[in-house]
Amino acid sequence: MNKKGFTLIELLAVIVILAIIALIATPTILGVIETAKKGAAESSALGYIDAVEKQVMINEVDTTSTKFKDRAYSVEELKTLGISVKGSNPSNGVVVIQKGIVTRYDLVFDNYIVTNGKAVKSSEARKYENGTAIYYNPTTGKKCTESESVSLTGTKSGCMKWYTFNDEEGSTSVNLILDHNTTAKVEWNSNGTNSEMKEVARALENDTKDWKNAARLITANEVAKISGNTNWDASKTGQPWFYFGSNNQSDDSKRSSYGWLYDRTRSDCTTYGCSNNADQDTWGYWTSNAKSRSNLAWGVSRDGSLGDNSVSYASRGVRPVITISKSIIK
Repeated sequence: MNKKGFTLIELLAVIVILAIIALIATPTILGVIETAKKGAAESSALGYIDAVEKQVMINEVDTTSTKFKDRAYSVEELKTLGISVKGSNPSNGVVVIQKGIVTRYDLVFDNYIVTNGKAVKSSEARKYENGTAIYYNPTTGKKCTESESVSLTGTKSGCMKWYTFNDEEGSTSVNLILDHNTTAKVEWNSNGTNSEMKEVARALENDTKDWKNAARLITANEVAKISGNTNWDASKTGQPWFYFGSNNQSDDSKRSSYGWLYDRTRSDCTTYGCSNNADQDTWGYWTSNAKSRSNLAWGVSRDGSLGDNSVSYASRGVRPVITISKSIIK
């Protein structure tokens, strides 16, 4: 019986053809998968923002609920205010609320960051180390230079020096804290109760009213995270004050590594590790967190510590925090 098969040349031709098809098809398939993943992240972000705006409206009509201010909120803060969706929730990010609506957001879903509706891979964004100096003008919304910057206490506009903190791997935006107080000293709440952040909130609003960026105060938990104090939580009772770095009350040897965090505070702060004295007598700055006791709030002190103080005592000032796109400063 005469049998006929493929020749070696024919087999090689088939293999080459299959390889060419694979080379053409693989990028297309991978592109479809990538597009689908980005689309899923973008849809999740829209669902989350919708939940935020609905909660803002609910809180406006509910007199027992906390009203949302015109500022930037972290995902962590929004979670404590009841923001959650049945689908995917962001693991990190920032949402800016102005007059009851979301005007800007950067949200992290799995390996993607969604900025105002557009998703990118988190691996495409640079990570900034804590304390990296950035020069930025919040009144114009543009990057500037060190030679243009002014760091005097009370300076509220123009080019100023900022420090990055708690940046996440792959995030498209970055947190910045000013290197000086825009208001030297102010009460947290002059009526003696920490049920509301009053005078300091008004001072912050007044100091930053002409900025392109929504401003806020740093949270006590963010300060603890910078210092590596992972077991500390402002929402729990009995939390102690601590020196930066060592994260306890008996060892101040490591605080100077965090001098940028309490730079330009009282005239003796260089004794404790800061780089520059303040041009006015300011003991530090307030965080946005009250303490469990009804008359105390947390703040950063000129001796390199996170401590509590009476809310009616003008011992600390306003040091704004903003969140900006990394595309502005890269």
